Amino acid sequence: MRKTALAAKPADRVLRITRLFDAPRAAVFAAFVDPKQALQWLGPRGYAMTHMEADLRVGGAWRGCMRANSGGRELWHGGVYREIAPPERLAFTFAWELEDGARDAETLVTITFEDQGGKTLMQFSQGVFETPDDCEVYRGGWESEFDQLAVLFARK
Repeated sequence: MRKTALAAKPADRVLRITRLFDAPRAAVFAAFVDPKQALQWLGPRGYAMTHMEADLRVGGAWRGCMRANSGGRELWHGGVYREIAPPERLAFTFAWELEDGARDAETLVTITFEDQGGKTLMQFSQGVFETPDDCEVYRGGWESEFDQLAVLFARK
């Protein structure tokens, strides 16, 4: 697996997702940074977000916990805000917390929000992952979370 990581170009190890949300960009931006809103949609299918906290400032930390709907396994993760430019741009680190208290490999998430006549074009990237396969593992999770975010906006 390590050979694959070394052979792959960095661009092949960055996850990119583009999504159009039927909501103003200030509302979409807020859904990412307001812990109360994040609890309503973060967590891929099969997981519920049970805890979310955020010190919303550059250098401030964020931390969350997802609980599996089946079995109750908890997955803690967190990071640090690197850029906060409401409502256009957000960047933060992301790492899983391991059972021994250590942190897994850290990636950088960067999100831009562009107004599209009252809707919001979100461009999401996360990386650099160790392998291209790691990108695809994360894609499914994020896509299902963004599906839930779209449903949340449809209810409003």
